[in-house]
Amino acid sequence: MDSDTFMRPRDLKVRELLKEVQLDYSPSVTKLVDDTVSAIKDAIDKIPEDLNVTADLAPGFVRDIGADKVEFKFKKPNSIEIGGSYSIQCIVKPDVNVDLFIRLPKECFHEKDYLNHRYHAKRCLYLCIIKKYLELSPLLHKVEWSTIQNEARKPVLVAYPATNLVEVPGLFVRIIPTATSLFSISKLNLKRNNIQALKQEGSVPQATPKYNSSILEDMFLEDKTEFIKRAFLGWKELGEALILLKVWARQRSSIYAHDCLNGFLIAAIMSYLAAESGWKCINNSMKAMQIFRITLEFIATSKLWENGLFFKPQGQGIVSKEERMLYVQSFPVVLCDLFAHFNLAFRITRSGFLELQDEAALTLSCIDKCRDGGFEEIFMTKIDYPAKYDYCIRLNLKGKNEVYASGFCLDDECWRLYEQKVHSFLHPRVE
Repeated sequence: MDSDTFMRPRDLKVRELLKEVQLDYSPSVTKLVDDTVSAIKDAIDKIPEDLNVTADLAPGFVRDIGADKVEFKFKKPNSIEIGGSYSIQCIVKPDVNVDLFIRLPKECFHEKDYLNHRYHAKRCLYLCIIKKYLELSPLLHKVEWSTIQNEARKPVLVAYPATNLVEVPGLFVRIIPTATSLFSISKLNLKRNNIQALKQEGSVPQATPKYNSSILEDMFLEDKTEFIKRAFLGWKELGEALILLKVWARQRSSIYAHDCLNGFLIAAIMSYLAAESGWKCINNSMKAMQIFRITLEFIATSKLWENGLFFKPQGQGIVSKEERMLYVQSFPVVLCDLFAHFNLAFRITRSGFLELQDEAALTLSCIDKCRDGGFEEIFMTKIDYPAKYDYCIRLNLKGKNEVYASGFCLDDECWRLYEQKVHSFLHPRVE
């Protein structure tokens, strides 16, 4: 039996799976999205210019992150544009959401608002004003709070249209602030400390790479989205492979998580593998499953992860050893555009990445050894924590004042720091 005959049943199943999970950009769906985005724009347009914004809109949030000097006069966003998976037609059902980027105006910020969570506070207060006016729109059913990758200091708004379409039940729009060109990049480099609470008299200031990256993420979100859009534009098989990888990741609770993968990072890794300035191991002659496998092989086995993945801007030289080392020492996983000086993978933990590599390796083995190329095991089987582990530990930190005694948010959030302490304690004892 030749390989084509053997692979045909899996290919047919993959084709049917893609039909089932891909969003049909029908006239009714695109109209609903366009109408919802227009309703959001109209609501924002009704906000009075120079409206006084103070901490009273979110006193608990401002207090908990320890921000000061957060008052400003409201100015309308510089731009409002659709981004994310919807813009490259790679949404995976049943979770149909549209990312809407609102670019924060520079007039609402001072030059040094990158310090002491002032940016995060103003970002939240800006959204508070928008939420208040969105809730007055008859075209929106409800508006809720959410976060970016479970980072509590990075809230976003989730707006649900009043019209419920059978084709896309539960569709919502995520309103995500961006901060293009808001601050000097040099003030947010990996060596800098930008949180006063971490500075102790007489000692070397502790660097705040995660805090700095949290701001840089907003500053370069539009650029990174545009880079990904260029990679996927007109490349059907690359888009299909991304959809398959999303389905694969969502079936595995341990890796589709705040400290590991999301759809954006999967797309970024694939863009790196396809880019001239990256590894260029994916080409237009490949089918979706070939791209799927190559991406998993890269995640599971590539030695490049040890020294970080770097997109080199066109016309630029090689990355210096010192610059690479700085990123590698600051983060367990590095996926970095040196032009932007920003690590897209700054939230991925070492344990999260090891789990990702393990799942990728197991999937590759399944492709080779299981019936129909492992279709059922790879795409149709849910692998949650109880299925994968004998024991799971849930940390209940409610009322544990000592956890956040030094502050809820420093370089990282206090509960993430506590997770790391518990992991460091358990790791040598369970090996």
